[in-house]
Amino acid sequence: MAPAPNPLSRALARNAYPLAVASAVFMFAVGLPSTDSDTYWQLATGRWILDHGAFLRQDIFSSTVSGTRYGIGEWLGQVAFAGAFDVAGWAGIVILRALLVATAAFFVIRLARRGGAAWWVTLPLAVAALLVSKITWTDRPHLFTLALFPVLLELLLSLPAGASRRLFVFPPLLLVWSYLHGGYLIGLAVLAIFAAHAILVSGRAGLPLAATTIVSAALTLLNPAPLELAGAAREDFLSPPRFLSEFLPPDVLTPAGFLFAALVLLVLGTAMLRGGSLLEALLLGPLLYLAFVAQRHMIFFSFAAPVFLAPRLASLLGGRRFELAPPIRVPTAVALFVVALVMIATAPTAPDQRDYPTGALATLRADSGVLLNEYDWGGYLIFTLPERPVFIDGRYVPYLGGVLDDYRTMVGLRPGWRALVDKYRVSELLLEPERPLAVALREDGWRVRASDASGRWIVLARP
Repeated sequence: MAPAPNPLSRALARNAYPLAVASAVFMFAVGLPSTDSDTYWQLATGRWILDHGAFLRQDIFSSTVSGTRYGIGEWLGQVAFAGAFDVAGWAGIVILRALLVATAAFFVIRLARRGGAAWWVTLPLAVAALLVSKITWTDRPHLFTLALFPVLLELLLSLPAGASRRLFVFPPLLLVWSYLHGGYLIGLAVLAIFAAHAILVSGRAGLPLAATTIVSAALTLLNPAPLELAGAAREDFLSPPRFLSEFLPPDVLTPAGFLFAALVLLVLGTAMLRGGSLLEALLLGPLLYLAFVAQRHMIFFSFAAPVFLAPRLASLLGGRRFELAPPIRVPTAVALFVVALVMIATAPTAPDQRDYPTGALATLRADSGVLLNEYDWGGYLIFTLPERPVFIDGRYVPYLGGVLDDYRTMVGLRPGWRALVDKYRVSELLLEPERPLAVALREDGWRVRASDASGRWIVLARP
């Protein structure tokens, strides 16, 4: 008689397919350099917290909102990225991002195959969901929500009815999530949806999950700024900043928007042909509405949809079910995992700075005074030029209702722009040369201190 496989072998055999996909996704993600401007100010914040052993409670990065209350709700996420940077530089940032994206891929595959559909049904659905999520693969704390959302769904879908020791996982999970990123509020909402479904379907047997939801919500109040995160979420939901591309509604002419629309149509079409469920309606309805509010939220519907879509597609497609045998699946997964580990050595050791004014830094260091900078370069300047406070940056919330409007008035030469330049005592500009303000001030005699040979930036100073 052959010996029984040990628990590790059984776990590997069960998870070979998700591990293989996660390893492949890791290999892809670890090769992408960092490009997002907001990464820089997130890093600067995390490094300040690590250096001082305290929360950064007042703004120190800008000349326009200096001293105002600084957001600290996502402090652990910022510290995690800063810690990765301190350990391995920009390669550490890339590796952390790849690990979080690979975690999401692992659990999205597990979610897609919960209904028993074959790999040739679940793999395209999971790949489509991951491609939708790629628009959010920027090096910021929201990557923790990208990873934890499918983890939460997997845990909830695996829960037995009634009381269970597994319920004790949720309060600490939501608490840590609240330290990492404000997306924990979506996690709480999903937990509440599952609790409501459990009560509707099972009656009193659903009360333990409802109690767990209440405890989880109460525990997240231990976050040092719970109301701050709730307020930011309210603004993002009710009045999203449409001047930022990630807050625009889904656009089906983009690859991510097209795949998202395809998933929506597949869910609706297969539900009409094979029927849906109460849980599907309770869960996917709000997630779909959230996706229509801002395209950055398309990931939540896209990650949850395969749970219900895969079994219906398998039923409609029919045919002989073909699965790879364990002697093929396991070695393939192990080989991909080993290659993924090797790929860590190839992680980019520097960010992609082609879109930033790297050549202007030396000139700006030689002077002082109020610097009016491009919005998209603010985060970069916070990290690379800390001695010169920025006028504005990607932390758009502190600038709403005043500085942001004044910034737009100045750079767009709207009525009153001259008075605003004097009001803020602007002594230097770092702008794109074609900006109307840059053109007008050159005509007014502001001198060119430096410029880019390819015409990407210009530094102007008062005459």
